[in-house]
Amino acid sequence: MKLRFILFLAFIILLNSNISLAQSYKKKKGNYRPALVETSKVEKKTVYIFNESVGRVVTLAPYVISSKINEIVKKIYVLEGDNIKKGQKLVELEKKNIKRFIQRYKEEINFNKVTKDLLKEELEILNQKIKRALDLKELKIISEDSFDNLKIQRINLNKQIAKINFDLRKLFFLNLSAKEDLISTTIYSPVNGNLTDFNVQIGAMLKKGQKLGTLLIENKNEIEVYLRSELAMKINIGNKVEIRTGNNEFLTGEIRSIVGIENIKTGSRLVKVKLPHNFPSELNFPNSRIELKIPIGEGKNALVVNKDALIANGEKTIVYLIEK
Repeated sequence: MKLRFILFLAFIILLNSNISLAQSYKKKKGNYRPALVETSKVEKKTVYIFNESVGRVVTLAPYVISSKINEIVKKIYVLEGDNIKKGQKLVELEKKNIKRFIQRYKEEINFNKVTKDLLKEELEILNQKIKRALDLKELKIISEDSFDNLKIQRINLNKQIAKINFDLRKLFFLNLSAKEDLISTTIYSPVNGNLTDFNVQIGAMLKKGQKLGTLLIENKNEIEVYLRSELAMKINIGNKVEIRTGNNEFLTGEIRSIVGIENIKTGSRLVKVKLPHNFPSELNFPNSRIELKIPIGEGKNALVVNKDALIANGEKTIVYLIEK
């Protein structure tokens, strides 16, 4: 009972204090009541007319995954929509045909090397024969025609050796290409990203250069928004854009470019907006819808007062200036 009595007495004292405080603010020529207001500094700013629009996040640097060889799909390790890590295995292609080519090139290289060695031995014997024939020719034991025939044989042997050297180089590069194709039978992800447009089936025959899917690289995005052409023409590149990220929470982006071609059906143009570095990761993915406030025109210089510092009085709005 004592505690209740003390609390009741404190309430009566507090109520009387508030009434006295309110009465002390009354003036003789009016019936005013005290009001709590927010104090703020007056700032000189460039004020814009803003257009509120809804844009979407689009990828700025998509990476296309394609096949480097003509081969059949043997295994698939991922699904469309997966978040892929750099170096992760995506698809495995058939290897046996390429391994056969490598073995064939290896055998052809060995055969050509053996043939070349035999031609060199034959050429060495022929050179010795020509040397002896030269002595006999000087002694006029053999005719000039016989000596020329020996030289023609040497030329033909050199031509065969040159042809084998060319074939060996060609086989070397074919074998090297086949080994690279063997490596390409396993397709890995070159970057981190989200896999889209992935349309691959086991048993399908892929062609060299065929697109398998697209990787949307994480956090390399921007915002695209369509505005009516008459508004887009009044926007300046580099102007700041307010990007809504939550309940009355905004970050500042920047207008990167305005696409000059107009969409005839809608009478609009595409505006591209850079994302700030602190843009939330949970919103930073393609096709995410984002609310924007886009400045229109050049803007006007004005003194700006915080709206909480204004007092509404009927049709008037009052702001008090605190001197000193």
